[in-house]
Amino acid sequence: MVAWDVAVSPLIRFGLVLLGGLASGELTRRAFNLPRTTGYVLFGVLVGQSGLGWVPPSALSAAQLFIYPGIGIILFELGHRFPLGPGWGCLLRMALLQAALVFTALGALLWGLGFDGLEAAFGAAIGVATSSAITIATGSDVGADGPRSSRLFALVALNGMLAFCLLGFILPLAATANLFRACAEAVLHLIVSVGLALLLSTVARWGARLLGPQQEHQHLMLLGLIILGTGVPLSLGFSPLLCLVCFGIAARVLDTEQHICTLRIAADARVFLVITFSLAGAALDVGLLGRLWPAALAFGAVRFAASWFALGVAARRGWLESDMVRPTAIGLMPMSSVALVLLGDAATLEGAVGAPLGQLLLASIALFQLCGPPCTQAAVKGFGEARRYVSKKVFRELWRRA
Repeated sequence: MVAWDVAVSPLIRFGLVLLGGLASGELTRRAFNLPRTTGYVLFGVLVGQSGLGWVPPSALSAAQLFIYPGIGIILFELGHRFPLGPGWGCLLRMALLQAALVFTALGALLWGLGFDGLEAAFGAAIGVATSSAITIATGSDVGADGPRSSRLFALVALNGMLAFCLLGFILPLAATANLFRACAEAVLHLIVSVGLALLLSTVARWGARLLGPQQEHQHLMLLGLIILGTGVPLSLGFSPLLCLVCFGIAARVLDTEQHICTLRIAADARVFLVITFSLAGAALDVGLLGRLWPAALAFGAVRFAASWFALGVAARRGWLESDMVRPTAIGLMPMSSVALVLLGDAATLEGAVGAPLGQLLLASIALFQLCGPPCTQAAVKGFGEARRYVSKKVFRELWRRA
């Protein structure tokens, strides 16, 4: 007899995560009428470090090749969906007001919990950003299509860019304690990000004109440019979030003749979507959330209250319909894990800002990674723009027929 020493290769883990995440997403949608993204995350939790341990940290590191393009596609699509109509000024003022109040409220909370000024500012800046991944993926899942959903996407894009700008100032200040140098680095990051976005969008427009209306070839080109837009900033030592969102916006603005066949994550890049959310779930430390749930819940409650108050002020100023305050505030609830993923792993985060704050932020992200997709689904339903949402009763009938 021959004894076979079978090792579980990364390819086997990748296949299991892809198939298991896809199956879990469909089951979650059909059995519980929750977004597929919730199923992807839950499957990741099941097989990750908080569950069966089938996906070790080494496998997560090896999967960065799939995670970064997935995040890049999501950010590009978010930018490309940015509404550029006559109401963009109100959107900008509303985003600035919301970001300022959330930043102030979270900074005060963290200061009250005993963190110093820079730590409180860092945590508050992370809290400003809404999860673009959850918003785009869940919005596509339920068929979010309409002016109110577009406004939510725009607010998510804007507060993500504002959070990036804040982090671009806070991180150098924490490293050097030199105000002038921190400001110079923040401005440099801003210039490089916008400049690279303009360069990529120009290349995309030229490439689309040369390739013609061939979606498969254009999508390969866009994917390559998105990977470059992710890799170049990371090589320079800063987040590609602003570059990728600006790339999407610039590609839409410069493409006046509409040559570019844009990516849509739900239809064209589902594999990246499933892998990104499943591996995000595998990286979650549910035990950390179990230990720090009061602080994480307080972080989320203050963040939501500040957003609700800011949107209420916006409604009184005529920037937002009064009946849209509640669903928009709910839609802004998912906390962005993109910023932390792009800053580094948990160990790097805890080493940069201190273990207590790092653990609190990771616990908060775990909470909102689980609760975020239902919040986005509820928001789009509240807008009346969930074009592909099917009620649970109809799903049960389809399930019986199947």
